[in-house]
Parts: sequence; structure tokens; C-alpha cells
Amino acid sequence: MSDHPWRQHGPARERSQNRLKPLTARSLAVGGLALMLASLNSLVFALLPFQFTSPDWLLRFINALLASSLQLLVGILVLLVARVFNGRDLKLAKRLAWLETAARWWGILLLLTIPLQVYAGTTSIEQREASANKNVMHLRQMLEMIKTAKDESQLRQVAAGNPNLPNLPSLSILLSSPNLPNLAPQFEAPFPVAKDRIIANLNSKIDAALKEGMRLNPERWQTFVADTIRNGIQAGLLATAFLKITKHHNKVQNRSRSQIAAPSNP
Repeated sequence: MSDHPWRQHGPARERSQNRLKPLTARSLAVGGLALMLASLNSLVFALLPFQFTSPDWLLRFINALLASSLQLLVGILVLLVARVFNGRDLKLAKRLAWLETAARWWGILLLLTIPLQVYAGTTSIEQREASANKNVMHLRQMLEMIKTAKDESQLRQVAAGNPNLPNLPSLSILLSSPNLPNLAPQFEAPFPVAKDRIIANLNSKIDAALKEGMRLNPERWQTFVADTIRNGIQAGLLATAFLKITKHHNKVQNRSRSQIAAPSNP
């Protein structure tokens, strides 16, 4: 025989491989789309309820976006590999056409999260500090009003609350003491003793609030700096991947088409 056996089986093997390529491409495309939809589903439900003006919600949005972007990137890569296996699939080519544009905008969105992280983080810390300072200010204002009380009725009126001073402790809290329980709602001590006890309790609460603020503020800023650097690096890497992956897509696509269209060697 003039032909070797491997040459005789060559065309059959090649036809078998050509039949497997569309099936492989279709399976990869389904898997890639499933990964992308799963990542987008996790992102949407992680953002509920929507609170666009809240800095804490913006921070949650950034974390959810970064967490879902990696899975989304893997899904796009799988689709691109499917395109390499079957360059003649027009339906897959159309999907990748709009996906290329979407990936580019997704990369830009990831880059925008870097300044957004700085804004949301600093705003959240400033709001927490302002709230703590406001509560301390209210306690000090109430302390001054308690000091001006001349009798028990005035003391009760001040301690009962003031509509202009929200978030103030109630009378039962002001009169409470671990050593002297059950002093409210009736005064079981003379007016001067009850007044001194309320003043001491308020001073204690103010000191505790100031110490808590001195402890929490540095921790908040340290956490903010660490999160900003970590998320910024991650956003930069993912954005680079999303922007670069579509840039080389056309080269890979043209190469796969030329390989498929090339005639088989005898």
C-alpha cells in the first residue's frame, strides 16, 4: 500500500475534531454565561435596599462590585475561549461584540471606585464623629440645665427631656447607679443628693463618650486607609484585566478564523 495507515485515518480524525469543536465551544459558552449571570445576581442582591446617598451603602456597593468582578472576568474569559474553539459561530460572535463594549465600561467603573472609596470612607467617618460630638454636646447642655435647677420640680422637668435636645438619657437612666438601684421614677433621696447624683452620672457619661471617641476615631481611620489601599489595588488590577482582555480579542479571533479556513495538508 502506498499510504501509511496514519495518513488514511488522518482525514477521519480531523473531521471528528471539527465536530467536537462546536460542541466544546457551546459548552464553554453556556458555562461562561452562567458564571456572569451568577456574579451579577450576587451583586444586585448585595445592594438591596438601594441607598445611593448613604456613604455606608456606597462602601457596600464597592465591596460587592469587587467581589463579583473576579467571577465576571472568569466568565468572559471562558466565552473568549469558546470563541477560539468555534470562530464561525455568528451567535457567539454577536454576544462577544456587545460584551467587549460592556467589559470596557466595567473596567472604567472599577477605576471610578478608587476615588469613590475615598469619598465614601471619609464621609462615613466624619458623619460618625459628628454624631458622637452632637450627643456629647446634648449631654453637656443637659448638664448645664440640671445645674440650674432650684427644686425637685425643676429637676424633674429638665430630666424629663427637652424637644430641642434629642437623644438625651431618661430620668431613670440619670438616676440609676450600680450601688443605688431603684431610684426612679420617684426620688428616694433629698433633692440636693438626687441632683448631685444626676450631675455625677452625666459627667461620667460625657467622660466615657469622649474616651470612646478617642479610641474609635484612630481605629476608624486606620481601617479606612487599609481598606482603601487594598480595594484600590484590587480595582486597578481588575480594571486592567477588563480593559486589556478585549484589546487582544480581535487578534485571537482573526487567528482562529485563519486556522479554521486553512486547507488541510495531504
